[in-house]
Amino acid sequence: MYKILFVDDDVAIHLLFSRISTERLHISCCSSGVDALEALKKDGPFHVIVSDYQMPEMDGVEFLTKAKDTSSSSVRILLSGNADLAMAIDAVNECGVFRILTKPCSLKVLKKSLRDALEFHRLSNVETHMTSKMTRGVIRMVSDIAAMHNPGLNSRTARILPLVKALSRKMGDPDPWSTEVAAVLSSIGFIFLPDRLLEMIETGDVFGSIDYSIYTQHTEYSAKILSKLPYFEDVCTKLSLQEAHYMDNGGDGGFSSDEIPIGARILKVVSDFDRLKSGGRGAGEALAMMNLRGKRYDPKVIKELGNLLGAEARYHVREVYPLGLAEGMELAEDVYGVVKGKKVKFLSKKQVLDSKIIDYIHRNAENIIDITKKISIRERNFI
Repeated sequence: MYKILFVDDDVAIHLLFSRISTERLHISCCSSGVDALEALKKDGPFHVIVSDYQMPEMDGVEFLTKAKDTSSSSVRILLSGNADLAMAIDAVNECGVFRILTKPCSLKVLKKSLRDALEFHRLSNVETHMTSKMTRGVIRMVSDIAAMHNPGLNSRTARILPLVKALSRKMGDPDPWSTEVAAVLSSIGFIFLPDRLLEMIETGDVFGSIDYSIYTQHTEYSAKILSKLPYFEDVCTKLSLQEAHYMDNGGDGGFSSDEIPIGARILKVVSDFDRLKSGGRGAGEALAMMNLRGKRYDPKVIKELGNLLGAEARYHVREVYPLGLAEGMELAEDVYGVVKGKKVKFLSKKQVLDSKIIDYIHRNAENIIDITKKISIRERNFI
């Protein structure tokens, strides 16, 4: 059954509209734009919306513009008794009308316009469905090709995609679909990297300057492979800018700061975070390392990732020699020493070191503990 919504403040016109009703065509009538918007929320979506132009409180163009936001798939028709060029331009630009009909409108013209509108609705949905189905198939095929070269890439996608989705929502990404697709396909360029770099990616090794320069080329490979596909323009843009450094001044003609799409900035943070964690590091340690490379990342995305990960990201553990302990440090382990030939707990896990403890350690450490053995401390990340 097709659903048609007619909006006109002249109740007598509703009788004309109701004569169109059939078993396959359900007609609803409203007398104002306000009532029609409520009907859209309660009874929508409607296949076609037909509205009069001259109505009190809200004219037809204003109503159809709001209806477009509420029910974007509905085909919109405007009726007007005094159509002029300015009104027609507004109708097309603001609410994307399918057709403008002059009043009085004969039943024959109205029926033909409705048939045309319903056919347009059908074809639009077929195209949308086919495009969506094709796109899903392409994404699956490309990611499968990458996984055939390196099976570990599938598990990488499974790790980064939930974080990318969550950050995309949190950061108000205007195009989350292309960001998520970019995350799924971001590994395709890895298949062109040398095996040595692929091993470093899997083990979370820190790149030297030369290796890092080679590694960043994977985004160019990914974007180039996908650039010939329809509807993937925004995906390619985000992939090509994934490795752009946020704090660069863009003096070479490149992008920097908020010129980089938010999706690319999210992808950069999540990709590097995942790579650093692959080396067995905790979330806090990985974020601490990224903070040291501050110019590479959007600090707003880093902060939001820290909020998303919660307690595990607020701290990182590192090791220092006993004589390197300083006031304010928190111990991540119990420290044992030898006093009068007996093993005793010298310092306790989670103990925050103050000036008195530091002074005691500096004066007595050599007689109690092995000062060549490092001690684990927990430090807060500044995110």
